[in-house]
Amino acid sequence: MIISGCQVVLAGRFSRMSKDEAQRALEALGAKVTASVSAKTDLVFAGAKSGAKAGPAAVRGVPILDEDALVAVLDGREPGTAPPSPPFTGVPDEGMGPGEALDRLKNADWAAFSPERDTVPLREALQALERGHGVIAAHRLATARLRDAGALLRHSDVHRGELNGHALSPDGRHLAVGGGTGDDYDRGGVLQIFEVATGRCVHAIDGIMGGVGFGDYTRSLQWSADGRRIALEYNTNATGVWDVFGTACEPVADAFFLASGRPLGMAFAPEGRRAFVYGGGSELLRNVIVAMHEGSVTGPPDGLPEGTNPIEFSGPLPAGFQETWGEEPGLILDRAFWSRDGSRIYGEAVDEYAAISLDVATRRISWILGLEEDQDAAAPEWSLDERLLAHQRDGRLVIADALTGETTSELPGYPGADLLSWGPGGRLAVVDPAAGTVGIVDATAGEHRYDLTVQAGTSNPRGWDARAWAWSPDGERAACVTAEGRIEIWSLGDRPERLRVLDGVRRSTGQTEYGFGLEWPANDVLIAIGPHAVRFLRPGTGEIVADHPFHHAPAVRRPLFLTGRDLGDRLRIDPTFALDDDTWAVAFEDGTVIARPGRDDDLDERLCWSVARRFAWPWRWGERTIFPDPAHAGAGVGAASPEIERLLAPFRGRGSTAEAAGTWPPPDTATVTDLITVVRGTLTELTIEDPDVEGEWIATTLHQLAMIHARRGDAAEARELALAIPEHLRRPRHLARIALTLGAAGFDAAAAAVIAEVEDPPADVSGARNVGGEMAADMAALAGACAVLGRRERSERWFAAARRAADADRSAWALRLPLVWALMECGQEREARAVLDAGVGAPTWRAGVPWLVCLLRRGETELVRELLGERSEPNRSHSYGVRWFDDWSAARALTVYGQPDLLRLWADTNGGSIRDHLPQAERIAAEGPPTGPDPGQLAELTALHAELAKLPKAAKRRQHATVAQRAAECGHISAVLDLLPGTSDVKQYGLDSNTRTWVALSALRTIAIGVDVDVW
Repeated sequence: MIISGCQVVLAGRFSRMSKDEAQRALEALGAKVTASVSAKTDLVFAGAKSGAKAGPAAVRGVPILDEDALVAVLDGREPGTAPPSPPFTGVPDEGMGPGEALDRLKNADWAAFSPERDTVPLREALQALERGHGVIAAHRLATARLRDAGALLRHSDVHRGELNGHALSPDGRHLAVGGGTGDDYDRGGVLQIFEVATGRCVHAIDGIMGGVGFGDYTRSLQWSADGRRIALEYNTNATGVWDVFGTACEPVADAFFLASGRPLGMAFAPEGRRAFVYGGGSELLRNVIVAMHEGSVTGPPDGLPEGTNPIEFSGPLPAGFQETWGEEPGLILDRAFWSRDGSRIYGEAVDEYAAISLDVATRRISWILGLEEDQDAAAPEWSLDERLLAHQRDGRLVIADALTGETTSELPGYPGADLLSWGPGGRLAVVDPAAGTVGIVDATAGEHRYDLTVQAGTSNPRGWDARAWAWSPDGERAACVTAEGRIEIWSLGDRPERLRVLDGVRRSTGQTEYGFGLEWPANDVLIAIGPHAVRFLRPGTGEIVADHPFHHAPAVRRPLFLTGRDLGDRLRIDPTFALDDDTWAVAFEDGTVIARPGRDDDLDERLCWSVARRFAWPWRWGERTIFPDPAHAGAGVGAASPEIERLLAPFRGRGSTAEAAGTWPPPDTATVTDLITVVRGTLTELTIEDPDVEGEWIATTLHQLAMIHARRGDAAEARELALAIPEHLRRPRHLARIALTLGAAGFDAAAAAVIAEVEDPPADVSGARNVGGEMAADMAALAGACAVLGRRERSERWFAAARRAADADRSAWALRLPLVWALMECGQEREARAVLDAGVGAPTWRAGVPWLVCLLRRGETELVRELLGERSEPNRSHSYGVRWFDDWSAARALTVYGQPDLLRLWADTNGGSIRDHLPQAERIAAEGPPTGPDPGQLAELTALHAELAKLPKAAKRRQHATVAQRAAECGHISAVLDLLPGTSDVKQYGLDSNTRTWVALSALRTIAIGVDVDVW
């Protein structure tokens, strides 16, 4: 590399030399070294922590090279070339016998072994040796040396959520696959790397926040031209850059501008230091170029300005489009990609039915082409050499010059085509599933060659990276996914011929059928990719090179599951994987394997040693020590590494951890008190980043536990929980309600102890109505508590203040109903009725249904009948009208309290079907409340649990929550307790309905009062 005359900037810290030393050496070669980046900068050498200084160069496309490149330049080498090193002499020659090969490997200088240079030749030589002699000492010796050098054991079953996208490396040697999070959003998704030649997983980066890509969005993974960096759309709407073969789950660089709830598209520059993302303030084009060398770039509308300023594009629009779109169309480019020479960005403005070319240097739109105005029509596609563009419009197939946008030829179109697929040499396949045709076109000459009769499967190039058609690298063959889910291999010479039909990887789950698409990166490797599987095939023979099904869940206990936790979750990559539909196995990176005896061949199909995180090495070539269970793993021969030994230590002395045969649900011996104890215990797990959210949840949960105890007559327990409520905005209300409930039940001492903690609210509460009547509701509860304790003056004062606040807005039921409730609790029925009658409209379910439960518990059925009948306005045609208790939880309450007549009235008023509720309500009315689940409910729970066991781990957490709630509805407390450990851990950024503490409280309320609503 000649740098004489170049203006160079040194950024960051270098480990092998000081900046002064580097500057003197560069100046000796004729370079001019400057302190900062300017318009005259030709080159930046960047070390660690160089983002701030190198960012302005990155965003403008100035070349940025690392410290290795700096050392190479100073040594007189080209950047990217390795320093001179002695050759590795251990690769056996062709025709060597076992003894000669072993001697060659023994005598080799393994310090000279270079993974990038030597792994593949050594592997190929040992594969030839295996074909002639089987696995011998030479294989074991080589494997031992590679393990000593850091080779790690890998399995491929790493994804929790569906695969959202993939991308082949520019050299075609690696396939990157990105997966979602499943139910465990905080655990993140996985970027997985396969070596194409072997079809084996060689690397995985777990814990990518929010997962990689998004369902029905494409081009979420894009490689840099040198194959060292990869850009991902992650965490729904952020863009980040990772070191493909590194281990960090955090990106090297990232960009965020809008919290849209969906990805916004991106394009990664070939040099790997810039990206084209949504952002900026231009009204012409909503996308900008940002620096992605190192660090973060954020900005409006949803981020604070940070990092190097983005580069925006400016007008004017090409002729003819300004009149249609106006001067500020706010275009957003989807399916974008950067040209290989870095000069253009191409993409599609989907909402505007246009293909667009951007000139990076001038920051202007080069051309716009109008497309077929049909979202289901085939997307525009650029040729492999980026010279041509194909699209359909007005019933014609149009071929355009990608540089100018001008039409070069037009041919008859294919109205039902959903895919345009370019092959080598300008050949184009037009896939028309509707017509059962694939047209083959020579786009360079503008000639139609022939049509194939093939019923192709559908493609979605705007939403899934894999398509139903793939060309071979030489362009002589192609593969097509059929509508039946098979793969047809075609010869596409002058006389096309169907050569063979292979099995695909289609998968059905319940009512959903998941298709798949194809990639053909090498002449002898075809890849089938679906949301749940990746398969590598030999297109010439149909041989399956490697098969990687994901999300299988054998219906037995996972081997590392202990005391309600899967201990494998502690590791960077979960070591547990499904060996088949019925069997779990465990493979740790250090080589420790746990599996049933006799499964060596199956294990070899799923495992490999990963060399330098780039190359696969057969597992069968090494020493294999397989343990039957965690209790015996690591003991004696083949001892585990210290990290794995610590993880396995809790299993010592437990014998086999295989799940014993048994029935589910377990005997229902647990009590409500047991469940209350568990609910309170979940509060110790809270580690929410927002302290306000955490504080509110703790306060609310303790309040609910205290109310349940108070309703059950457990005064001491209610008092203790009440006093444990931490300082919080809602603490006074919670304490007042608990005190009122205790006092109304005759527990004056406990009520007095609780009410003593409540300070009087301010007399003026006019502003309280603006925040939902919080303070006015506090006063109502406080007034009621004072009333039951005989503190008449305070009671009258606060009831009067609460009444004034309620009358200020007669429709504010969130304020009015707590007042009605408080008056009824302390025996002031006439005043309660007056406040109720003064209200206008009806409350929402959040306040209405808890009060309904109170009325049913008190036996106030006639009042419920009045509210559902006389004070409601039945309206079945739409959702408007005044209707009391307009929520399905009300139907549940009427059912479990045995009120079939009121249930019928509720259905008549609200237009809901009660077919499933009515028989239970009639049975309870006739026989009384059940004391536990009936045989039919037990059978239902057993079936639900059996289905739960078949789900992949990522989907189990949500279903655990669902089954736990159903168990609560059946009154089976032991089943609830058994299911809670399988629900989600507390989320870093908040709670959801799958979180353990949420599920536990919901189940408790359902069991305690029959319905999952607030306990009043």
